[in-house]
Amino acid sequence: MLRATAVAALLCTALCEEQKVMITMRDGFNLSTWINCDLDKGSTKKTILFETSTYTHHGTEEIVVAMKEALGPDYCAVRQDMRGSGDSKGQDFSLWRTSGNDSYDSFRWLAGQPWANGDVYQTGVSSDGLGSFFSVMDKPQWLKKQFVMLASMLAHNVVFPGGAFRDALTNGWLAAIFPRQFPALRHEARANEFPGEWWNPVNMTGKCADLVDFPAVLLAGWYDIFLQGNLAAYDCYNEGPSKTYMVVGPCGHCDVWSCPVYEAESPKSELGISMALDLFGGKPLPEGIKGITLFVLGSADSSGGMDKSGPGNYWSTVERFPSFTERKYYLRSGGVLSEQQATEEAPLSYVYDPSRPVETRGGNNLMIKCGAMDQRVVEQNRTDVLVFASSPLGEDLVMTGPLRAWLEVESNATDTDFTAKLTHLYPDGRALLINDGIARMRWRDGTTGGVAPKPMVPGTVYGVEISMWNTSYIIPKGHRVRLSVSSSNAPRFQPNPNNGLPLTEDFEGKQLLAQNTVHIKSSYLSLPIVSKSDLPPFDMEAALEAYYTERGPAFKAAVKKVAQIARDKAAGIAGVEK
Repeated sequence: MLRATAVAALLCTALCEEQKVMITMRDGFNLSTWINCDLDKGSTKKTILFETSTYTHHGTEEIVVAMKEALGPDYCAVRQDMRGSGDSKGQDFSLWRTSGNDSYDSFRWLAGQPWANGDVYQTGVSSDGLGSFFSVMDKPQWLKKQFVMLASMLAHNVVFPGGAFRDALTNGWLAAIFPRQFPALRHEARANEFPGEWWNPVNMTGKCADLVDFPAVLLAGWYDIFLQGNLAAYDCYNEGPSKTYMVVGPCGHCDVWSCPVYEAESPKSELGISMALDLFGGKPLPEGIKGITLFVLGSADSSGGMDKSGPGNYWSTVERFPSFTERKYYLRSGGVLSEQQATEEAPLSYVYDPSRPVETRGGNNLMIKCGAMDQRVVEQNRTDVLVFASSPLGEDLVMTGPLRAWLEVESNATDTDFTAKLTHLYPDGRALLINDGIARMRWRDGTTGGVAPKPMVPGTVYGVEISMWNTSYIIPKGHRVRLSVSSSNAPRFQPNPNNGLPLTEDFEGKQLLAQNTVHIKSSYLSLPIVSKSDLPPFDMEAALEAYYTERGPAFKAAVKKVAQIARDKAAGIAGVEK
């Protein structure tokens, strides 16, 4: 097979339509790379639009090709198969751990070609977006701009949120995209539940000020599988000297699997694609678009669609997420949530049986149902689910920021899980999910590097924080806040067998019953309260129409095409292991 340096001469003498090269990495591995470059048009030195992907060249169109069509012949579209994908054969997928080295080596080779001007603009969606984020780990000097859609910079958090194994997403995606490699990849991931050195090549936390010196546009969704790592990237990227913009729609990946309530609004997230084309094309963004453009979630109507008459369900654009005031709702006996903490409360106990877990219904999922679904059907008639609700609200409850539950717990097991679900309780009884979270007790001190698993001592009370990620949501006056606490949420998370064994061995041990106890007196729900004035309405339809009118029909067509390709990739339908 021709090496990249040998093929380069072809690229410099003829029109490049889908010319394939194999670019050699520092360890000798070759990455299959396709280059689309109109050398007989435009400038003689081209800007590179780069996309690295697990969704093979054979299985999908390329976002960079669609962007090149919109931006013109001064750009070359470059599409690369990640290790273990498509024609980059000979090694298994690296779970993005080689993305930093591979991107650096690829950018260096591409920027050195006689047809290149030395600048690389990168894009990616979903798993390809993770590759984009981790491309910065070696600080490639040629990377000048990025557009990352529905991705995460927190790789460990993707697989082990709260320390629990994210079963449906991790197993489902790996098995679908890498069927032959799946057993080995699954084992490798589960063998590294400890958040240590193995994860360093995909851990950007606290490093962006040194790594990111270019502008970017990020696209996220409130019910997206990568929401938390996407929000973290926005904060991290803005530690650097250049500005990063973000658009947060309602659905994200959930849109491709039918996003309850908000599906009709999700396509307006295309604003992020328009912004990225302007960024890559060197054009200023239209006036009125600020640092963060977000959808403020609200109520469903009686038919399950958006309630347009309520206080939420609108777009806003703000320079940064507003500061919030923490409001605590304490868990009280009788299934009550109250802003007043009780002086005395008896603890509540239940038996958690891992062979009979609480079924997942909605949330930030892929491969299984997602979004704002009613939780009553999976929680009713169960003795292992504790449900608490506030009184009817005297005024609209406006939230934007992180959702947390602080629980004081104990167990007769050496390890178990605790889960929390925040729901919007309607006057008619519906309990629609806002978000949920989990904490595996052996990781109760956190899942950052250097923290070791700690078994529980039966009878000892521990405090544990459960992150339910973030939201921007308005619960109307007269409705109620609802919190449910349990110890399982499957298949979203693999049920904890309560035997304390590492994930590589837990299937060998017995599944044990756990007597789990919540000391409600000191346990509470924490909500991020903001003012409505912090989230002024933004006419997204008018903004998009103005964009398309000013930029023209070709621009609009390109946005729609990128959106469809991104949707296909996010659905996972394009991944074919070759």
